[in-house]
Amino acid sequence: MPTLKRFTLSTFKHATLSLSLFAVVSAQANNLPVIGDFSSSVISLGSEYSLGQGIVRNIRSSNASIDDPIVISYMQDLTWDLTSTSALQDKRISLEVLKYKSVNAFAAPGGILGFHAGLIVTAENEAQLASVISHELAHLSQRHFAAQLEQQRISSPLAIASMLTGLLAASANPQAGAAILTTGFANQASSQLAFSRRNEQEADRIGMTNLVKAGYDPKAMPEMFNHLLDIQRLQGATPPEFLLTHPTSSARIADTENRAEHLTPRKKIKQSIDFSIIKARLEVKLAQNNKTSLNQFRAQAKASPSAHNQFRLALAYAQNRKNKEALALLKKLPNKWQQHLLVKLSKAEIYSADRQHQAAVKLLKQLNRVYPKHFAVQMVLAKTLLLAGEAKQSIKYLTQVTSYAPDTVDAWYLLAEAYGLSGEKNRLHRARIEYFLLIGQVDAARKQVNYARRERSITKNDSYKLDDLEDQISVVEGYFNTKY
Repeated sequence: MPTLKRFTLSTFKHATLSLSLFAVVSAQANNLPVIGDFSSSVISLGSEYSLGQGIVRNIRSSNASIDDPIVISYMQDLTWDLTSTSALQDKRISLEVLKYKSVNAFAAPGGILGFHAGLIVTAENEAQLASVISHELAHLSQRHFAAQLEQQRISSPLAIASMLTGLLAASANPQAGAAILTTGFANQASSQLAFSRRNEQEADRIGMTNLVKAGYDPKAMPEMFNHLLDIQRLQGATPPEFLLTHPTSSARIADTENRAEHLTPRKKIKQSIDFSIIKARLEVKLAQNNKTSLNQFRAQAKASPSAHNQFRLALAYAQNRKNKEALALLKKLPNKWQQHLLVKLSKAEIYSADRQHQAAVKLLKQLNRVYPKHFAVQMVLAKTLLLAGEAKQSIKYLTQVTSYAPDTVDAWYLLAEAYGLSGEKNRLHRARIEYFLLIGQVDAARKQVNYARRERSITKNDSYKLDDLEDQISVVEGYFNTKY
């Protein structure tokens, strides 16, 4: 029997991860079903986690993740609700929302989930978005990546080398990478297709069960598939990327519709306005031409003056630096919207953009008292305080965020800036080291340690903390050398 050759993530760790690479990862990782329990003989759960930590650091280093704590907070809450009812053994999830207009999602080993902003915008409601998240969680819980490696170990160990070579090529040239992958697996074409169907069906089945546990209507999954197929019919030769990495057919939709008929949610979740708010934020962020989009949003709000359209128009005004118009429009929203946390956070951002920093800080501190240690509240408050020249106050909230959400790249970046403005050099170095480790820049982290040790003001306590960070550098380096 062929033996499994050892490969490591460091083979392609320094490559720039593009959109197409994620699609390739997702397509390949979703191609095989779970084969009993012996997938663990190929890669353990611990190794999967380490491998995933290397992957997510590469994603972060590509600067593809969206910089919007309000969107991130919503997606984290929604994903955690679904994770808590999922079949995952290891519920440590690393979530990335990517600033792409494309409609796609992916799951990578070790609890890595990625969602393109375009997917969130395309979903018609929260239940449809939840159905995609549940589907990706099912791929993780069933360990399809491990099953893929096991099947390739049995059939051809060279297929694994081809996959890794294809990933590396895809990062620089998507078409070339896809071609290599296609060639490498050409001799397994028929079995790959069959495995793909079985794998996707399994993810659909388990994902729908999880939807029901979380209180969503299971019909949301076939509705989402049908919605994506409608988009494909309109786009013709360029279907949504999700359909390329998750092949969907009429038979698959019929199967999910049949399953949905026999499933009943344990509880009914009322459709909140959270999803509508997040969708509006992303619609404005993804707009290519601000002025053209403003005119379009204005026309749509006039034709259909829904709260969603009005709120979106207010955000578009703010994006075009028409802050007075934006604030005036927010006052016309229904009271339920005006009192909503995410709308108030958006209002604070507009205050800050209009240089009304005191009004923004006052509103945000009120929200922080009502929602203590709320990720989005504290991140927006910290950013606002930095803009207002209150670095020391900003540090207070950023240190809280990094204590309960230590993997937040933006928090460490802002914390380093705040320490620098406050003249706290030793803490500035440590924050920068944490930042570099989260984006996988091991060499930069080591250099920062050396800079920190040269500071004249360094204390024994500082040295001990730098020792701990050096140990962490070795851990992160190990992520990139995970063997499988």
